[in-house]
Amino acid sequence: MNDFYDPQKLKIGQHVGVELDPYVLNYPVDSTKTTWVADQGGRPFVLRFFQPKKGKIEDFLQNARKYASVKHPAITPNYPPFYSNLWVFSCSAVCGGENLYSFLGKYPDGAPLNVVIGLFDNMAKALDQVHKNGLFHGHLDLNSIHVVNGLGIMTGFGSHNWMKRIEESEMDKRLFPPEYSKKEQKRAPNSDSFAFMKLLMAALLGESILDKDFATSLPDTHPNLSDATWSRLLKWSRESERHRPKSLTEVIQMLRANLYKPEAGPSSNTKRAIKRYIRNTSSKTMIIAGGSLASGLIAAVILWPEPRQEEIVNIPVPEQKIEIQTPFEALPQTLEEPLISGGTAPKIEKIPPATFMMGDQNKIGDDNEKPVHEVDIPNGFFISKYEVTFEQYDRFAKATGRELPPDNGWGRGQRPVINVSWYDAKAYTAWLSEQTNEEYRLPTEIEWEYSARADSSTAFWYGNNVKPGYSVCDSCGSQWDGVSTAPVGSQASNPLGLFDMHGNVAEWVEDCYHDSYEGAPSKNQVWLSDQCDSRVLRGGSWFDIPRVGRSATRYRAEPTLKASNWGFRVVRIIQQSNGLAKSE
Repeated sequence: MNDFYDPQKLKIGQHVGVELDPYVLNYPVDSTKTTWVADQGGRPFVLRFFQPKKGKIEDFLQNARKYASVKHPAITPNYPPFYSNLWVFSCSAVCGGENLYSFLGKYPDGAPLNVVIGLFDNMAKALDQVHKNGLFHGHLDLNSIHVVNGLGIMTGFGSHNWMKRIEESEMDKRLFPPEYSKKEQKRAPNSDSFAFMKLLMAALLGESILDKDFATSLPDTHPNLSDATWSRLLKWSRESERHRPKSLTEVIQMLRANLYKPEAGPSSNTKRAIKRYIRNTSSKTMIIAGGSLASGLIAAVILWPEPRQEEIVNIPVPEQKIEIQTPFEALPQTLEEPLISGGTAPKIEKIPPATFMMGDQNKIGDDNEKPVHEVDIPNGFFISKYEVTFEQYDRFAKATGRELPPDNGWGRGQRPVINVSWYDAKAYTAWLSEQTNEEYRLPTEIEWEYSARADSSTAFWYGNNVKPGYSVCDSCGSQWDGVSTAPVGSQASNPLGLFDMHGNVAEWVEDCYHDSYEGAPSKNQVWLSDQCDSRVLRGGSWFDIPRVGRSATRYRAEPTLKASNWGFRVVRIIQQSNGLAKSE
């Protein structure tokens, strides 16, 4: 057997691999010094060295070659392994961002639902895809997931599956499925499903929930989810393999359905108290009590007499926090909410409930603006008066350690931020939500178009033709036309008090792109799709001809792309007192 180099002797700056084009070790990423970040030809890589005590060299090489075939945006790429008489290691791409452990530390009581969905959506699709081919991650935990622009990216995919056993040095033991604790460690795709559900619960409830017993410590309800949804999540989080979800994509789709329209839950406080009592009763007690306890509880529910006014029904019921909602009319017309870290969020304007006709009402638009259809906005919302500025975005970027987007030499400050992707915009809204303890997001297409129209049916809120002093676009009559962005608010505001809805920068919105309005929602909500390859931009820009800046114009772009004429504005959700979802 070859005498391979001992990973314990590796040092920073050491050359490994071939002499002509070696990898240069930068720093170890684990305590055993078996995994390193290294450079080769100016590019960073992650190297994982073979450990003879963990398994066979043949299994290591076969496993590394097998997982080099896995390709998905939510999985960092793996490359074929390196093998010589001295060096044996696998190689994969370096993932930026921060690990999930650090990210969830910002949400000790659980992240907002939109943040959770953004984190887990692509990972669920990736896992479902590779599981069909019998492949799996194998050591999914808080450190093997990095968060990049609000998306979860899985690292080291399958890299430990050659080992005889996965131990605590490879994976957080809190995420171990029961089969990992057996003498003969069984590992399979549904092991990922177990870890995925525990991580999802950690995101919804806070990372500390992983230190507790899931059988007894999970709450009976979740404030952002319907009772039916939460009940299914609880079932899918059980230890038994038969309860694990067959499709992780289905789990995320069910969560997304709650984002704007949660189902009405039938659970009463009495039923919840009984559920809690059953779950918190030890298995030993349940065995002794047998069927009599269950039948007694059921009978108590069915036969409990209607209490007289002076009687007290002594069932333990959890103390519930009652939120008093502020009536919409009593809310201020404009808000500028303070940030925890200092400064304020973008100034926002209150928009009342409305019904309007959406799409090309002037018969001059493209097919994707048709058919014209009536849309109901049943609940008011706040939307930023101005496009998000460099000053506002730079505060976020510095606070989160992100790279500042270039300003093309036009200046920062009160100019709209540019050169940001859809993911960048989403990350900013998540940060605002964290900093204000309110829910911020990008506008829906419905919210955006109504805000731009301001009750008009013309091409622009001020008429069918552009006028000087109202828009910044190519030939709109301003000093910035076709040259650069203008400072926000340089042109007249529309009747809703909003600036630059036509021109200056095109604005990212929340929705997936669709080729037409066939099947579009008739009530305000985000319009999603199974294959969401493109997002929507609205409003035109300093670079575009006037036609592109009409209220009805919409066009697609890949969410990773950035441009000097693209920016965004934000919406702040108003809590509703009528039982509807706060994001509707």
